[in-house]
Amino acid sequence: MQQKTIAILGLGDATVVEDNMPLPSPLTLHDVHAQVFAVPNAVFPATMADREICEDAYFEAGLKAAATGADALYINTVGDYGHAMLRDAVSIPVGGAGRGAFLSALATAEHFSVVTLWPPAMRFIYDAVLTEMNLQEYCDDIVHLTDDTLLTLEDGPITAMAEMQSCAVTTVDEVANAILSLQTRYPGTQVILGCTCMYPLADSLQARGISVLEPMSAGFRHLANQTLALN
Repeated sequence: MQQKTIAILGLGDATVVEDNMPLPSPLTLHDVHAQVFAVPNAVFPATMADREICEDAYFEAGLKAAATGADALYINTVGDYGHAMLRDAVSIPVGGAGRGAFLSALATAEHFSVVTLWPPAMRFIYDAVLTEMNLQEYCDDIVHLTDDTLLTLEDGPITAMAEMQSCAVTTVDEVANAILSLQTRYPGTQVILGCTCMYPLADSLQARGISVLEPMSAGFRHLANQTLALN
């Protein structure tokens, strides 16, 4: 049986996609081949207008990736930009980190919460995916680890992602405390990290015995299972 190929649209953070670069660990599954494709026209989604630009950018990148013969398309961002358009335009499965994480959470829990690096002004990213999936009632809460001043700083988002990915003790403590608070307020909630750029934190949190669902891995595995089921 020929190994399936999943086209990965972007790396979900500020990393520039280059040829032969190593895959982030959440995208390494032995039963599928992952190939990363750049999304050159995407912008940081600070506003609804930026989100619309991302929708078009991921759609264009997805069409090009599908044309290479990929067996599925994975939108590697919790915002799932361009998902609806790509789903209607191509004949192969299309998944995203957001919807894959939400569905994975509901496979083991009755409701979920989100802890995100991004400020309250960017909540529309999550609301858009939840609304498209009709899952608003299953989301207990969305906790933002930064405030809106982050968006007023020229290098604010890039600096925030770098600090989050460095897994500094204070950062891990802050995320851990937010998760534990959610689990106390909403017993049984499955907590999801709100950005694929937060993936390095997952192992540190698990080492502390803190249950969390990491969206890059969850979304990719959800799509991979769907793709392999087509055999």
